[in-house]
Amino acid sequence: MNTTFIKRLLWPAILIFFVLMSACSGANQISPTPAISPTAMPGTTSTLPALTPSSTVSVPEKTPTSTIPAPQTNLISVKDNASFVSENYHDNSVLKPGEKFVKTFEIKNVGTTTWTTSYVLALNATPQNDALGSPSQINFPQDASPGKTISLSLPLVAPITPGTYTVNWTLKNERGETVTGDGSNLWVKIIVCDPNQPCNPPTAGGGTTANGISATLTNFASGEQSATASFCMALPNRNYAPGGGSVSLNVDQKTVLASSGGSLNSGCFEFEFPVSAAELGQAQHVAVSIEQVRLMGALNYPDEACQSARLNLMAQYPGLDFQCHYSMAGYYTNLQLPAGMTATQAKQIIFDAIEGAIYGPWVLTIK
Repeated sequence: MNTTFIKRLLWPAILIFFVLMSACSGANQISPTPAISPTAMPGTTSTLPALTPSSTVSVPEKTPTSTIPAPQTNLISVKDNASFVSENYHDNSVLKPGEKFVKTFEIKNVGTTTWTTSYVLALNATPQNDALGSPSQINFPQDASPGKTISLSLPLVAPITPGTYTVNWTLKNERGETVTGDGSNLWVKIIVCDPNQPCNPPTAGGGTTANGISATLTNFASGEQSATASFCMALPNRNYAPGGGSVSLNVDQKTVLASSGGSLNSGCFEFEFPVSAAELGQAQHVAVSIEQVRLMGALNYPDEACQSARLNLMAQYPGLDFQCHYSMAGYYTNLQLPAGMTATQAKQIIFDAIEGAIYGPWVLTIK
């Protein structure tokens, strides 16, 4: 037999034998098997790549998804309505520093649902950042069906520092919806006086009532170039305010329209007048006049309010008609006039009906 042929037969067997022996001896070792560089087989020129440990794949940690809270909205109850009846500690009541007192409101249920003990009087605003020790809310003490009245009492304490303090509360039903009406938004306004100094409430002239709405002068101050008057009104709801150009200062026979102003908090307002302290000092009579109040800005449902006003006005003024269509131009289009009525008169009548205008005047005498 050819010797070369025998070598070719034995060579693979020898190689397999040594590989098996190496594998058996490696099985008894704890340390990892080193990479093997195989020898090229006869008749070939390629080599197998060296074995390397597999790369470790890092799995990134999952980033928590941030949760954006849903915006909170002030929901209004369409069935709950409260009417203010009475209160103690009227606006500008004078108290001593640290004096304890109990503020009590009496309100009437004029809605269509029964108030339960789940209804609350909730703290709403503290303009001077002092809640007078008020709890965040109190539950109604008993149920009150439509037509019934209920008393809500709050234990309070006057601040140590002298000054004027106001706290506002709002009625909310068991679903957290705001109750409507002039008995829903309630407040207390006190004056804390230093016992060692005289203290007089700044209510020169007190208040006045017209068409069931009271107005109270809370402050009046004059400067070198202007004067400022503050007053509060018991309005039907928080959306009511004095209409544009309706607030003026009467100085003897002169009428000075407010140059600026607006709401301080629920039911309270402040207006500035371009008149000097010198002129006011020489005047014999000075008074603040509020001509009318109305729902300010666009109503929540302007077309519905317009339709309701349209039916009433058509019955009251035969021949008057218009198409309700709220836009930047106004509440209506296609105005039809009855005999003897001008377009200007009709506009005033229609706007007053839609915005629930209430006319005074309320005159707050200063001197």
